Amino acid sequence: MLIVVLYMVVLLGVILFGFNYTSRMQLHNVDRLRKSVWALNCARAGLNIAIAVIRDTGDVQMNKMLPILSSGGKTFDVCGKVCSLEIIEENGKLNVNMLKNKNGRLNRTAIEQLLRLIDLLNQEHADYSYISYNLVPSIIDWTDGDDKVTHLSFVESENSGAESAYYEQLSPSCKCKNSLLDTIEELLLVRAMTPEIFERMRDYITVYGNGRININCASKRVIQCLSEKMDAALAQVIIDRRKIKPFESVAELRDVAGMTDSIYNTIKQTVTVSSVEGYYNVTSRGSVDGLDYSIDATLRKNTKTKSVEVILYKE
Repeated sequence: MLIVVLYMVVLLGVILFGFNYTSRMQLHNVDRLRKSVWALNCARAGLNIAIAVIRDTGDVQMNKMLPILSSGGKTFDVCGKVCSLEIIEENGKLNVNMLKNKNGRLNRTAIEQLLRLIDLLNQEHADYSYISYNLVPSIIDWTDGDDKVTHLSFVESENSGAESAYYEQLSPSCKCKNSLLDTIEELLLVRAMTPEIFERMRDYITVYGNGRININCASKRVIQCLSEKMDAALAQVIIDRRKIKPFESVAELRDVAGMTDSIYNTIKQTVTVSSVEGYYNVTSRGSVDGLDYSIDATLRKNTKTKSVEVILYKE
């Protein structure tokens, strides 16, 4: 009888221990879920802050908040929790959807700018994987509407693109898209593009805008891509000048120290100081007790109507 009682006590102990463990795990999971939802709401709050800043700013280059948000981001307190926010202007990047014009002809200016970016990245990062010129005609073939392989006659080597005949031989196979890129990540499907190369290029290229580069928000490297005669020193002078006061007209570039008529005449048709539509990439992260939640969104602002549209959203 005593053995039976002891057995029952042990059994009840095991059951109670199991129940207690299960209850604690469920409470832990509920607490993690609560914190995750809180972190998500913090991230959403950050996105709404970004929308408000962009919407309510007449001239984004003169806004005191945007330079802070664009240079490494800013951290906010949201109900005692942390939200970090970064806004990047897409209008200051090279548009890889503009390598052909509306008539289907090669846009040599845009092509040469992208080739110069490849040169700069290869020169400055010799220890990384080499970026082939073949990437440029391959992007053209991926985005144009025909099945004819592009050959860049003005490039001496590595000047061939790829159409469906190439992609159908891959595993898994696919067809060439033959239409414009919807997101920059689609470039990972293009011949000669690798994840490593993509990470090196992504800060300097975009799929948004009309192809004209906003000189008031372009990076030093993108400014160097504008002309083969544009060196790093002149690009830095342009950046230093706009920090004092953003350019109000393209003609003001004439007054920049080191700017020659030759360089100015080369770039004046490819740059702008403002855009009818502004594109912004927003990264908002909410953090609650070590749990993080991130939102990536692309916003488009119509400067005439002051409306802001979310055109891409990813949690």
